[in-house]
Amino acid sequence: MLGARTRRSHTAENLMTIEENVPLSMVTTFRTGGPARFLITLDDVREIPDAVLVAEKEKLPIIPLGGGSNILAPDVGVPAVFIRLQTHRVSVEEKKEIAQVTSDAGVTWDTLVARAVQKGWWGIENLSAIPGTVGAAAVQNIGAYGAALSDTVHTVDVYDIRDRVFKTFPASECCFGYRTSIFKQDTDRYIVTALVFHLSKEARPNLSYKDLATRFAGQNDVSLADIREAVIAIRQGKFPPLSQFGTAGSFFLNPIITSADSVKIKERFPGMPLFPLPEGGVKVPLAWILDHVLNLKGRREGKAFLWEQQPLVIATEYGAAEHEIVALAQSVAHEVFEKTEIQIIPEVRILRENIISH
Repeated sequence: MLGARTRRSHTAENLMTIEENVPLSMVTTFRTGGPARFLITLDDVREIPDAVLVAEKEKLPIIPLGGGSNILAPDVGVPAVFIRLQTHRVSVEEKKEIAQVTSDAGVTWDTLVARAVQKGWWGIENLSAIPGTVGAAAVQNIGAYGAALSDTVHTVDVYDIRDRVFKTFPASECCFGYRTSIFKQDTDRYIVTALVFHLSKEARPNLSYKDLATRFAGQNDVSLADIREAVIAIRQGKFPPLSQFGTAGSFFLNPIITSADSVKIKERFPGMPLFPLPEGGVKVPLAWILDHVLNLKGRREGKAFLWEQQPLVIATEYGAAEHEIVALAQSVAHEVFEKTEIQIIPEVRILRENIISH
């Protein structure tokens, strides 16, 4: 394999940076992965069509890359063109009751949350401290502590790789659901370029999540800063610090089952909490199963292990290999099915050497 090389190509008034054989361990939070055949970094969305032409010329698939916080890359590398936006503009149109916030996809998600909290705009504070970019947040429809990205999204701007055109999706056409969207379902067809949010200028604290309800029980006038501080503290207590461990956060999705199946599983495991979803189905708390049914906290495969404070999370020590993470995930999925007959799937996107899949 050739060593990493960098070249720059002029497009319009900007520079498109094209790097070859970039270790994916350097651009993903799991810190695993061999070389990406190409990594193209753009600071202007107008350069996207030129980047797509590079992939076409090289006869390689395109993979949009945000902050690398939801990807597990193979040690042998991936023969693909990764396209990363480093666009950082945020603009605001103040209206009577809302702030219409337009954010480039390359903005770090928590930077946007921090700005909204500082300005007094309500709606995304419960999503504090989630790693990644604004664009990737739309693909995944990130959610936490009683809130989801889709609660506040107005429109999503994308580049359609198949049709070679820029498009705008209203939120109603984004097929948002539990950790999914049209941008995730139609794999690698769209590169998200910007989002428009409608954030409330009136106080609307969302304390539906149990830990937040307990934290602020009996308190009036809970501020944005209060909620953000509480959410960050909760996350710090449950997730491994990226300064010490590799991780992509929650590795597995909480399974969604039918109401009929939820009655059956409640009979088998009476203490299991269940959460009906507004779009239908019932969410099963997988962490509860891993902890209370299977006692898997701390389960290890080489340098990969389930995080003690939150067994949905796979963490890695320095030098962990992709196959150790996959082996651990497979063993967990097997034991869950053996005990509960529930099939679980990764939330993390797993890239293969020759097959690129979710």
